[in-house]
Amino acid sequence: MKAVILGGTEELAETLRVILQVRWRNLVIQRTSDARESIAALRREEPSLFLIACDEDVARCCDAITQVRSFSDVPLIVVGQFDDVVAKVRTLETGADDWIRPSSIPMEFIARVNALLRRVGTGSMSEESKYFNGALSIDFGTQEVRIDGRRATLTPTEFKVLCQLAKHEGTVVTRQDLLGRVWGNEGYADPEFVKKYIHRLRAKLEEDPAEPRYIVNRRGVGYMLSATSATD
Repeated sequence: MKAVILGGTEELAETLRVILQVRWRNLVIQRTSDARESIAALRREEPSLFLIACDEDVARCCDAITQVRSFSDVPLIVVGQFDDVVAKVRTLETGADDWIRPSSIPMEFIARVNALLRRVGTGSMSEESKYFNGALSIDFGTQEVRIDGRRATLTPTEFKVLCQLAKHEGTVVTRQDLLGRVWGNEGYADPEFVKKYIHRLRAKLEEDPAEPRYIVNRRGVGYMLSATSATD
C-alpha cells in the first residue's frame, strides 16, 4: 500500500506512517513539499491514499484538493492541524473525503481510513497488496494465506470466498452476494455452498471454529470478517 502526503513536517509524516503501519504493515508513505510535486507523485505512484496536511491556509489546501480532483478520485483525507468547522466544511465541499486530526486516537484514525478505503473498494484488494487482520494475513498477489505465522492451504474457491469477506471487512456480506461474486451464474450454486465453504474456512483459520474470531455469522443474513486489532 502506498500513500502520499502533501505538506506538513517530516515528523508528521513519520507519525502517520507509524500509526497506519499498525494496520497496513507494508505501507510506504511519501511526503511532498508542494502541490506540483504531489501531483507528479500522484500520477507516478498511483497511491491508495492521498493526505493533505492543512494548516490555517485553508485556501491553499482547497486549491490542492481541486487540482487532485480534476483528474483523480483517489481517497483523499485532510489531516487538519487545527479544529475549525468552517475549514472542515470548505475542504469537504471542495472534494476531500474526510478531515482527521493527527491527535486523534490512533485506532480511530486507522478505523476511519479503513472505512474510506473499504467504501471506495481500494487499499487492501489490489493484486500487489497484502491484507492484515491480527494474526491473519492475505497476500493477494501470491494467494498465500497465513494464520499465526503458519501457511493455511486453501482451495481456489475458499480463497475467493475469503477475499470477498476481506474486501468488505466489518460489513455483513449476504449469502446471495457471495454466491454471485464467487460462483457467478453457475446453476448448481445454492446457499448451502456458502455454508459449506464458510465451515471449511473456519476449520483452517479459526483457533476454535465453534467460537469464531474472524468469520462471524449474522443469522439469517450472511457472514462478516470481523476487524481484529493487530495487538489482540
